Amino acid sequence: MSGFIHCNLRVLMAERGLNIQNVKDQTTLSRTTISNLYNNYVSGIQFDTLTQLCTLLKCTAGDLLTFVNVKVSFNDISIDCKVDKIIESHIEDPSEGYGWNYVSKAKSKFLINLMLKYEGELLVFDFEVDTVVHFNELKQIIDTNNRISEIFQLKLDNLKAPVYVIDYIEEQLEEFLSKCIHDRFINIFDDLD
Repeated sequence: MSGFIHCNLRVLMAERGLNIQNVKDQTTLSRTTISNLYNNYVSGIQFDTLTQLCTLLKCTAGDLLTFVNVKVSFNDISIDCKVDKIIESHIEDPSEGYGWNYVSKAKSKFLINLMLKYEGELLVFDFEVDTVVHFNELKQIIDTNNRISEIFQLKLDNLKAPVYVIDYIEEQLEEFLSKCIHDRFINIFDDLD
């Protein structure tokens, strides 16, 4: 995916000393609509909503919405795709303060290549992700825990991008890892039988 739209409502409201309730009181917009735009939880905006916000904030649509030109591409370049270990356990009642809420646990390591283009700068590097996956008694994935090597965060910090760009990159990584984990672990029990 190449780029995304970021809503600057939070910043514009802060610059004008407004909160969500103030905006709700001075427009016909619902609190939910304002909150979703404020927190960037939207995939679109109605022209009427844009008109009311621009009128209230005395700004243009370009002040309110920004196109962030970023392209993120992840590739699993792992040579060794094996699952390192399976631990069989028993289910205890976690509400009692002991035991686990999973039956099996598996571990594996991914080597990921990131290609990132942001503001004309190309950043390419590899990093490791150690993954632990928990399975329930039906051998379904119920939880994952990923430990991403520090190089990933160090490289992103050097990018000097706004927080919302870093968040976007991390969300893209999370989606990519979810698919990789599913692909690597989905048939783990078949391979062991």
